[in-house]
Amino acid sequence: MNRTSHRFWLVIACLAVVLAAPRLAIASATFHPSQQSAPDPTGDWQRVQSDGKIVFGVAADYPPFEFYNSNFELDGFDIALARAIGSELGVEVEFKDFAFDGLLNAVQLGQVDVAIGAISVTPERQQVVDFTNLYYIGNSVVLARTSFTATVTSATDLADLRVGVQRGSTYQQWAQRNLVDKGLIVQDSLVPYSTPSEMIRDIRNGSIDVGLLGQATAELAEKRNDDLHIVGVSFNQQQFAIAAAKGSSLIEPLNQALLTLQSNGTFAALVQQYLQTNPNHVTPDPDSAVVNNEPETPSSVAPAACVNSMAFIADLNYDDQNMTAPAIMAPGQDFVKGWRVLNNGTCDWQPDYALTYVRGNRIEASMSGSPAPVGRVVTPGETVDLSAPLRAPQVPGVFQGFWQMRDNLGQYFGQVVWVGIQVPDPNPPPPPPPPVTDINPNLRADSNFIGPGQCTTVRWDVDNVRAVFFIDGGNSQGVGGHDARTVCPGGATTYTLRIIDVNGGEHDFQITITVTGAPDYSINFWADNTNLNGGQCTTLRWDVRNVQAVYLDGEGVPGVSARDVCPGGAQTYTLTVIKRDGGQESRQVTINVNTPPPPPPPQGPVIRRFSVSSNQIPSGGCISFDWSADSTQGVNLLRNGGAIVAGGPSNGSAQDCPDAIGLYEYKLVAYGVGQTEQTLTVNVVGPQPR
Repeated sequence: MNRTSHRFWLVIACLAVVLAAPRLAIASATFHPSQQSAPDPTGDWQRVQSDGKIVFGVAADYPPFEFYNSNFELDGFDIALARAIGSELGVEVEFKDFAFDGLLNAVQLGQVDVAIGAISVTPERQQVVDFTNLYYIGNSVVLARTSFTATVTSATDLADLRVGVQRGSTYQQWAQRNLVDKGLIVQDSLVPYSTPSEMIRDIRNGSIDVGLLGQATAELAEKRNDDLHIVGVSFNQQQFAIAAAKGSSLIEPLNQALLTLQSNGTFAALVQQYLQTNPNHVTPDPDSAVVNNEPETPSSVAPAACVNSMAFIADLNYDDQNMTAPAIMAPGQDFVKGWRVLNNGTCDWQPDYALTYVRGNRIEASMSGSPAPVGRVVTPGETVDLSAPLRAPQVPGVFQGFWQMRDNLGQYFGQVVWVGIQVPDPNPPPPPPPPVTDINPNLRADSNFIGPGQCTTVRWDVDNVRAVFFIDGGNSQGVGGHDARTVCPGGATTYTLRIIDVNGGEHDFQITITVTGAPDYSINFWADNTNLNGGQCTTLRWDVRNVQAVYLDGEGVPGVSARDVCPGGAQTYTLTVIKRDGGQESRQVTINVNTPPPPPPPQGPVIRRFSVSSNQIPSGGCISFDWSADSTQGVNLLRNGGAIVAGGPSNGSAQDCPDAIGLYEYKLVAYGVGQTEQTLTVNVVGPQPR
């Protein structure tokens, strides 16, 4: 990755409780004497105009609102809306990707001008930031596997279920208050996730029963996964706005820009493009959109506390140039990725803070990486170099793995960093054929007019083509590019030279030989292909002129026409012509059908991939397995001989949390016509001395 770090400001009076978008984040708080005052937010708009640029903080892990697309570029509804706002304000737009939990910290510390990222307005958040007027109102939903047949209409319908939420979100807050605190589920049954994609994965593999998330995100997951469906709606309304520093002068120009985009149709077009819903269903009316921001007063400020934050400084190696030039790795190649990062918050980083893998563009993008601990106290303003041992995936492709800093309470914060590599395909597709130039075979005859019983020679010259065929009535014969054929027609006859270009396209060129003194009628009858494999078809074609009637196998047909045929075996087709004097002539075409070879014997099972998220974890931690197998009836995943998954799918994943220290052997057994297996080991270690 290659990002330019944004200026940072240290603050005196940051709150310990920081909440950040629909998705309540609590920042670790320890007072540090080096805290300094933040810039005066009343000058924000003047500064943005002077710089000609506005910096948006985002959390790009929430499609369809913000995500990295297949070109490794920021995309989504919120991203497009921010760009439209910048255009309306007459300034450039810059984005910085943060851990969702720390997004509002970045606003407080002045590391970004504003934050957009499906951020719901709540009274708690209004204590630390100001909000624009609402730009989106939506529903929250319950997502489950299709095997889950109940309908969720209230909190009681979620009793005794394992419920997934995104960490630091209003869904976690709602579930804690309405499910755990009211005794409907135990605390361990409320499972927080760093990203929605991790939660969706565990819904699919059965680790949790349901997940709570926004309707647009759930509908996208439902569309991409046939085994998921929405089972409950409208239990917790979403109200999204853009966040700025308390007292920021940016609020008013942002409100004006939003109003203009809603009135000129731009907002509605973005809703239809990214959210694929009726804009009237999600656009708040002017009265309900107004957000009243309370001014910050001394009595409302909590005791001084620090705020965690991190800025990316540089890639120490394997700089992928913003995913335009990811490093090339061999399958399974071990390597170490290094980053230089800055503590641009106001808290000391403790030695057990760690840079941690959180998500990727593909399931293999973790590259078997384990958290990279800071290893020492890092004070505000200090940089530190961190590295992670990784292993390139065994499968080909381009992989982008995202990493975030995590404190000793499991809270994520700061800018997102990544590692990007590519594993070449050992069997790449052939290069595209060269473009087809104009084909001119110079088709000609020694004489185009001959007498009865005479012959002539048809000649041609053509280069750089795949194949050439000379067609004489029903006879199609492969010929050379520089070749000739002598013909002795009984009457006026048209011959076709069919050329197959390097891309497989067909080009027909015709020449007619006229026989003087011969009958004034002509008969041509042929097939595109006279040798077929079982189940294939071909086209019969005919060109008959100056006759009374034409019959194909006894059926009257036009004089110039064609018909597709799919014979089950060798078959002869007869074209009969009634001449003007009442006489008859016939032409025949025989199609040969080759008997297909017997099907190959059934193949035994093959394991294509079996990987684990980490080969060493601390006691109490969990690991994730991913596998892909072919020609199986099912798979079993065993831990030290005991089944974790029995009769699982050929392509799947699972999670395990071994509770004792020691070495564990995990075996994947794929069975069908016979069986095959692969083994991995995981070491569970105890607490390490500092």
